[in-house]
Amino acid sequence: MIESPRLRLRRLRPSDERDLIALDSDPEVMRYVGSPAGPRSFEETADRVRLRIAEDQGPLGFWVVESRADGGFRGLCALIRMPSGDDVELAYRLTRSSWGQGLATEAANALLDYALGVVALPRIVAVTYPENRASQRVLEKLGFLPRGLIDYKGVQVASYVVTRATRNASGPR
Repeated sequence: MIESPRLRLRRLRPSDERDLIALDSDPEVMRYVGSPAGPRSFEETADRVRLRIAEDQGPLGFWVVESRADGGFRGLCALIRMPSGDDVELAYRLTRSSWGQGLATEAANALLDYALGVVALPRIVAVTYPENRASQRVLEKLGFLPRGLIDYKGVQVASYVVTRATRNASGPR
């Protein structure tokens, strides 16, 4: 379990299926997620949840984001291998009711501390659709540096990278 001032990040469990289906079915949440981007069907999301729970990814994987105050579901964060297998990607998405409160930055910051500190990964990458300025602002606040556009699963995305050294120089603590 990973904690921040307002949030708790914990591994997925079967009881999260309903919340994750609601999250992945929301067209606004999924506008910039996936390839192609867009909401997922009930069946596709349910299959993905079961697969993610069954996979043992060691220190990598998916975390549910919960409110420490009330235990309420706020979204999902992940550390996942990039398709090339060389890098680990930080990913996140929150329920619409959690937007605009700094929770994406807080959750991603906590997971980034874990990845660079506890797991001791040398660097973390992130990708976002070029038009997703909100996500790009989160990454910039965390000390990620832009690397330009790359092809990611057939889609042009903005690529970012952070290392322990660049994070210590510019990221939040």
